[in-house]
This record gives sequence, C-alpha cells and structure tokens, in this order.
Amino acid sequence: MNVVKTIPVLLWIAFLTLQPVNLPAQEPADREIILNMVQSFFDGMETRDVALSKDLLMPDGQYYGYRQEEDGVQVIRRSHAEHLDGLATRESELVERFWDPTVLLHDRMAVVWTPYDLYADGEFVHCGIDSFSFIKTNDGWKITGIVFSMEPDGCEESPLGPLARTIHELPR
Repeated sequence: MNVVKTIPVLLWIAFLTLQPVNLPAQEPADREIILNMVQSFFDGMETRDVALSKDLLMPDGQYYGYRQEEDGVQVIRRSHAEHLDGLATRESELVERFWDPTVLLHDRMAVVWTPYDLYADGEFVHCGIDSFSFIKTNDGWKITGIVFSMEPDGCEESPLGPLARTIHELPR
C-alpha cells in the first residue's frame, strides 16, 4: 500500500468523522420535560390544581376537541383561561391517562401526539388522540394549545389496563 496515497484518504475520513452534528444538545432533556408536562397537565386536571395548570399553559392558548355526532361533528373550543376557571369549580373527578406518545422537537417548538382515555367519577367517558403544541419561552416550555378527539365507542383496550385509582385514593 502506498503511504503517500493513504495519508490523504485517512485525513479525509478524519475530517468527515470530526464534523459537528447539528442535533440540539438538549433534545433528550427537552423530550423528558415535555412528557412530564403532559403528565402534569393531567395531574392538574385530576387534582383541580389551578396553580400547577396555569404554570404549564400559555395565557392566550386555546384547546379544541371534536366528537362525531349523528347530525355532524361537534367542535368545542375553550381558552386556557376558561379551562383554568372551570378547573377549580368542576364537580366531577376526572382522570386522563396517556401512553405511547410521539414527540417531535425542533429548536423551540414541540408537539406530542398520544392516545388517551378519560374517566369521570371512575367511569369510562371516551378515548381519543391528544395533540399538544409547545413553545420554549424564556421561562421554559409552555403548552400553546391542545387538539383532541373524543371517541366514546370503538376504543382499543388501554395498555395501562383498567383505571386503578381515583381522586379519593390520592394522597392529600
């Protein structure tokens, strides 16, 4: 093997392998933060914790849900402020669970797409897909909006199994 020809090839290989990779350094940490925020959002719903929920949400955000009815699609829209107002006064006990989330991250934006099921007062209400949108502000990640389907029928069995606890069983 000719050493004169080998050296440029080795230098070229070294150059290619030493190039910086343009992946965000915080992506694994951000992914974990975002998934914890989704869980915290559901925890805040379950425990009616307005302060926790307010910390997670952009003040001017919106959420939309839809359900297929016999006469067409019913769409609900609430602002984050309306959600927080209703949270403190809601009488039913809600438990929402999610699994198998897909997280997409780019710079200061993220999306979580995940199946979920919802229980009110321990009874199954519906399942569906939740889509959370996030933006990373100077104060950290915030939920900018949520879109979700409400599917009362045809739900696959949750991999989480049956609902194991209700608000009454939570430590206070």
